[in-house]
Amino acid sequence: MNQVVLNELFAKITEVTTMEDIGLHEVADGRLKPVHKTQTDALGIEHWKTVHGQNPVYVKDTFILQEVIQKKQPVEIYDTKNDSRSAGAFFLFGVDSILIVPIIRSDEVKAIICIVAIGRLHQFTEAEIDKCSQLVQEYTKDFIFS
Repeated sequence: MNQVVLNELFAKITEVTTMEDIGLHEVADGRLKPVHKTQTDALGIEHWKTVHGQNPVYVKDTFILQEVIQKKQPVEIYDTKNDSRSAGAFFLFGVDSILIVPIIRSDEVKAIICIVAIGRLHQFTEAEIDKCSQLVQEYTKDFIFS
């Protein structure tokens, strides 16, 4: 995947949402595989990859991922600490709010973009969700997933 294109996409998403922690995960073999994210003080790239390596996130065990894969639409959680769909990984990374935008190929979710708030809650508006979805589709249209 082209990291330059992803960095440009992530910058555009930050402009829309003010969120700086954004990552792309491929969905393969029933689990998330971290590909690339923004480098932030709250969550660095290497730490993100290491923690995911030590604590794999399986779709079958994660309600929010099941919802994204079933609906094939963005899903957001305003307050991860008080939402039963929250994944254990949210707590490992200190995620307070999250928007997950699927990347779909041949009617199947092949990857997701996670846009997260760490250290504060963020209510994603319909306008933010729509614009982020549009940007993700536009910037990733040429990406090939396994």
